[in-house]
Amino acid sequence: MIFSFGNIVGILVFLALGVLGLAFFKRFVYPVLSAKYERAKATATQGKDPARLTRIVYLVSLLLMPALGFLLGGLALNW
Repeated sequence: MIFSFGNIVGILVFLALGVLGLAFFKRFVYPVLSAKYERAKATATQGKDPARLTRIVYLVSLLLMPALGFLLGGLALNW
C-alpha cells in the first residue's frame, strides 16, 4: 500500500463519520441505555453494563473507521 493524498482524505472523511456516529450515540443512545440499566439495578435484574457497549463504539468510531478510510481512500481516489 502506498501512502498518498487519497489515504489522507479517506482518513479525514471516515474520522468525521466516526465522530458524528459517536456524537449520535452519546446524545441519543447512551442516555437511554444508562437509564434502563440504573432502573434495573434497583431490582437486581440488570444485564451488561452500557459502558461495555460505549467502549466498543469508541473503538469502532475512532480507530477502525479511520483505518478503513485509509484503506478505501487510497483505492477510491487513485482509481
